Amino acid sequence: MYLLEYIFLLILMLLMAGVMSFVILYARKATNILQRLLTYVFASMMTGMLIGPLIYFALPDSISTAGGAEISLVSMTVLVIPALIVFMNDVLAQRQERSRFYMQAYVAFSVIFDEILMSLVFNLVVNPQDYLNLLHSNLFSFVWTAIASYWFVFTMGLEMLITILFMLSELSSHLRVVLLTQASLMIIMPTAIMIYAWKIGTIYLSGALMTVFFIYLFEYLYRKQSMKVHLGVYVLLLLLSYGAMMAGIFFWIVMGNYTVIALAMVVNMLVYLSAALNRGWLSSGKSLYWISSKNWSFLFLLLVFVAEFFMGAVFDVIYYGASAFMQSTGIIMFSGSFISDIGIAVFDFFTFVAHISLSPWFLIMMGVEMGSLVVFKIRSTRELETRIRLGLMLAAYAVYSVFLPSFLISNPSGIPFVGWTMGIGSGGAFSLVFIVPIALTYLISGILSLLFGSRQLCSTFCTAPVMYQGTFYDSMKKFNGSSPSAKVLTRQTRKGEIVYRIVSLSVYTALILSAAVSLLDSLGYLNFYFYGTDPSYMVYLFLFGFLWYAVFITMPFLGSYGCINTGYCHWGNFNRFISRFGLFRLKVRDPMQCVSCTTKDCASACPVGNYGQPGKFIQTGEYKDSRCVGIGDCVGACPYENIFYYDIRHWIKGKLPRKP
Repeated sequence: MYLLEYIFLLILMLLMAGVMSFVILYARKATNILQRLLTYVFASMMTGMLIGPLIYFALPDSISTAGGAEISLVSMTVLVIPALIVFMNDVLAQRQERSRFYMQAYVAFSVIFDEILMSLVFNLVVNPQDYLNLLHSNLFSFVWTAIASYWFVFTMGLEMLITILFMLSELSSHLRVVLLTQASLMIIMPTAIMIYAWKIGTIYLSGALMTVFFIYLFEYLYRKQSMKVHLGVYVLLLLLSYGAMMAGIFFWIVMGNYTVIALAMVVNMLVYLSAALNRGWLSSGKSLYWISSKNWSFLFLLLVFVAEFFMGAVFDVIYYGASAFMQSTGIIMFSGSFISDIGIAVFDFFTFVAHISLSPWFLIMMGVEMGSLVVFKIRSTRELETRIRLGLMLAAYAVYSVFLPSFLISNPSGIPFVGWTMGIGSGGAFSLVFIVPIALTYLISGILSLLFGSRQLCSTFCTAPVMYQGTFYDSMKKFNGSSPSAKVLTRQTRKGEIVYRIVSLSVYTALILSAAVSLLDSLGYLNFYFYGTDPSYMVYLFLFGFLWYAVFITMPFLGSYGCINTGYCHWGNFNRFISRFGLFRLKVRDPMQCVSCTTKDCASACPVGNYGQPGKFIQTGEYKDSRCVGIGDCVGACPYENIFYYDIRHWIKGKLPRKP
């Protein structure tokens, strides 16, 4: 193709983006009959004019240039007739709301359909042979590939940016951030340009931009506590499109398939047009108090996780290579038998989710995102000890959970405490050669729990505190008192204790049985595996690669720190049991201060649900419970600064002779 022709197409693309932006803005402000009529005409003309060129280039030598022009004229006329019929009916019946809704839907359809047609035509002009072959071999692939190309991506991104710039004066600062981020992510789509540097650069850039946006969104929700209900719906739809876009990028890299990413971009544009065409919609409606809306908060957490999950998966396949990473997940092919394929499908689902959620790049991305919220909490925390612990927690996450086992040590299974971070199963198969490092892992962790309490794990070394203790996620502890099921688990009711015992007993039974089978496998007495995966490692993948995040996402229903209150974390259960015999506890300087306290803020602030603190402080001057993991919210919540931690440091200090 000649350079002048290519430049001409680029100019046409810019003109198309400008004209369709005008149509969007005109439809946004169209209120009277004449304005709506003109909107229909503009939208129909822009869409119909490309049908003739599409037929001309898709079926070469079938029609002449004049024939293509005639088809376009007829198409413009035909497309406007249904809209005009509905328009006249609404005018005669004086149905203003229906007329406005139909006009917005018609314009949204016209904008997207027009850009798809433009992309199809321009791709046929630029690369006729490849696209004609694709058209005749796979029509859907022909469409998806065109949508993923820069003719569609850049045009839609420009339309979003142009319309946003003209709407800036009508938007709040928060809406500006939301919409500009949405437009930016559209423009930097990795599939737009088939150059390696563009692909890699935009993948990391879009991941970074999405992560920063999520951090901003978390902090906005944490500080505002409420939003307009329409904006709440828009945020959920936006997260849905982001998750689909990241999933589409993943499937594109792994399988070379454009279907998911093309559909995601169309959905993303539809979400944007729902706001751009409806003036004032995002800032209208009732207020949504998300902290009291379990369903909205659950959907928010779920959709954020989906987007983060596939974002981490994309980073993994880029870093390790698509083939190598997919092989490492242990996914197996279907066998052909219906019954057998059900079991394979279940196994593939769990192992795929677990391997990505436990992968280093997913943990890095989650660490940056949730660690930022922890940094915000450090800045607002007054107690020096809590600030130090939160800092140590971030350092432990970066070094102990990510850097050492994933990048520094090639095979950490032989190293105590690092290779077996969650006890049996976490380092791989259970065999005699690992008896010593496993035993030392339990010994080291047990000693730390005796000296410093289970806070050494549940509030420092484990990844859970980074997830639960940032500003936004910490505020979700309010569901502990508002959700019926969370009350059962967090307030140590009879039902809650039964749930805890059943779950913890089931987990320990599964752990012991799988470890025994794994040991017998290694000794050659058995040959039992889950599709080639060691049973004890499979239990670990299920508990900490799947169930961990399932409990976290269901916080609005199960309450904060479900890993503690449900009893499914056997590693935490072990450390909390050991801490019962250790030195750690909470103490008060003056029990009489607790007697006169009317707020009992220490109890309501506890994210785990330790509501018996005030009574114990009054009776004994201290509080000791296996569920107390030293988060420190009670210390910070006490208005009298009366509560403090007690552990090995204070015990040693008490044994030393005091200075005269």
